[in-house]
Amino acid sequence: MRFRLGIGATMVCALIVAALAAPFADAAPKRLYKGKTAQRRPVRITMRGDMLKLRHFTARLRCKGGAALIVDESGFQRTPVRRGGAFRDVQVGSTDEVLFRGRASGKAVRGRIRVKDRLRRGGPRCASPWLAFHARLR
Repeated sequence: MRFRLGIGATMVCALIVAALAAPFADAAPKRLYKGKTAQRRPVRITMRGDMLKLRHFTARLRCKGGAALIVDESGFQRTPVRRGGAFRDVQVGSTDEVLFRGRASGKAVRGRIRVKDRLRRGGPRCASPWLAFHARLR
């Protein structure tokens, strides 16, 4: 009986410590970077620790046949930032593919973004050139 109480008390203490430590597990502050692409359209990026997240950007794409398409992209997964601040990622959605790469320093994030999109299955293909972007810490 004494043995069971000891294990139970230990488990309760472990659960309390885990519950108290959970808010501090991701204690690195979230930093917001705002800027513009080479097309003078907005881009927003957040960083927490060594993870970068492309939050939102807008780009103008050229489609086959000469039409233009303006896309508003968001909902990206986190991207790891390597030693030295470099990052590179490809993220694929249901109709689009976003490629981005660059370098993050303390107060700025610079890089390039490219978007490839197909409006629907069998629809026209649209793509942007590699767009340079620069975002500063806000």
